[in-house]
Amino acid sequence: MTTHTPARASTGGRDRYFDVLRFLCIIWVVVYHIFSTEAWLGFWPAMGLLFAISGSLMVRSLDRGALKTIKNRLQRLLPVLWLAGIIGVPLMFWHGWPADERPPLWRLVFWIFPLSDPPGSEWAASLTEPLWYMRSIVWFILLSPLLLILFRWYPRTMITIPLLVMVGVATGKVGFGWAGELGEGVLTDGFTFLSLWLLGFAHREGMLKKIPVPLVVTGGLALAAVATFWAFTHQEENSYDFNLIPAGQAIFSFGIVLILLRFAPKFSWVGNNKALDRLITIVNGRAMVIYLWHNVAIELSYPVGDKVGVWKLGETAGTAVCAVIAVLLTILGMLAFGWIEDVAAQRRPQLLPKDLGKKGGASTPAAPAAASGVTGGGQPEPPVSANVDDSTVSLPVSGAPVGTPPGGAWQATPASRPGWPDERPQPGVYGSPAPRDDQAYDNDRRYENDRRVPEQRRTSERAATYGTPRSGRFPDVPPQRDDVGWSAGPGTQSPRGRDDRPPSFDETGTIPRNR
Repeated sequence: MTTHTPARASTGGRDRYFDVLRFLCIIWVVVYHIFSTEAWLGFWPAMGLLFAISGSLMVRSLDRGALKTIKNRLQRLLPVLWLAGIIGVPLMFWHGWPADERPPLWRLVFWIFPLSDPPGSEWAASLTEPLWYMRSIVWFILLSPLLLILFRWYPRTMITIPLLVMVGVATGKVGFGWAGELGEGVLTDGFTFLSLWLLGFAHREGMLKKIPVPLVVTGGLALAAVATFWAFTHQEENSYDFNLIPAGQAIFSFGIVLILLRFAPKFSWVGNNKALDRLITIVNGRAMVIYLWHNVAIELSYPVGDKVGVWKLGETAGTAVCAVIAVLLTILGMLAFGWIEDVAAQRRPQLLPKDLGKKGGASTPAAPAAASGVTGGGQPEPPVSANVDDSTVSLPVSGAPVGTPPGGAWQATPASRPGWPDERPQPGVYGSPAPRDDQAYDNDRRYENDRRVPEQRRTSERAATYGTPRSGRFPDVPPQRDDVGWSAGPGTQSPRGRDDRPPSFDETGTIPRNR
């Protein structure tokens, strides 16, 4: 028997393909905001891919309970926003938030629960601009139980509706002005990325695997081509940047993400490169902090560059140096505030995350074995053949040895007590329980003996009354009874002429299906 496991135990059972995609998206968002004038950077659907990944993971969690899932998701998301508000809101008032720019104070509640954009001054725009993503995620989390029910009833309709709405927005047939200032941004961003969120549902439900690859590739590229044509012919602010064209972004992102999720390779090879695997783990463990603080770092990089005189090197070189400064400041912010993501995820706070699967600082059972080559019981771990894929682990069957070392057959541990298997299970080996101690073993044997006596007595009483019970599916039915659905005598016919003799039982004790 085989079971699929991650390439490295330290990943905590995570989908490394999703981790790699999320890593690329976060890095791409930082680069996009540093070089914001380069419209071609919008051709990587970073935000759409992040929504699709979150939607796929949401389905897996919802199947274990809707209310608990919503609570856990918000618990992991909101503390990062609260920390930004605790730092940013007092600084905005301290710097001078003009009364004519300041919204009603009651709207500060959106810094606690972002059903709409948390308010901010123009001076702090670099902090408040990215918060639309958190607002959209919160709405999708709250609506996901209902969305999942509707999606499982009408999958194609649910995915198509948001795309049609965005086509209506692009052609002027649909508008959200009636929703007011608070609702227009919520609805625009919601319908732009709702199809991506539902595409994540389809991925988790296994629906994308049923679509032929040529059809997915052809359809995805066709949608991307149509969206690209629209972006070039309907530019906003003299730019074809998809982030300025919601309808084009929705359709283009859907086409590209559809292809990426349809293939969804294992990416187990990532675990073979420790440096790359560590970098991906760090970025995934600090994704929200990096997303929120990198804009502030970019904003600060220019005053810092002015102080050190980077523009004396020329505009191109000065911009490159400011980009490096922005990356360094982002890393400093990640080191300073990243602990909030560990606290929100109920992990032990760390300077840099090492294992995203740990909670409360507890290590995964297989992690020591993977790192040191020994199991939790101190026994050497049975080696795995070099030609076996590292994403699968063979499990022992019927007490068979776990593996075979290079020097010869694996030696089983001799049984120390009657009833123990040839090899006691070792703690830390995947799929194997910890061995029982002597006291538990004696208690188990005593319980088995106490239970066996009355059961044997009942069996003897039945045998004395009815004779020896026959074997098969109904061992307690006496052989000479006429009221159990058939007659025991050979050749007995029912009123309908059907042979009512009891069906024969094969050696497995099951009724043959040919009757």
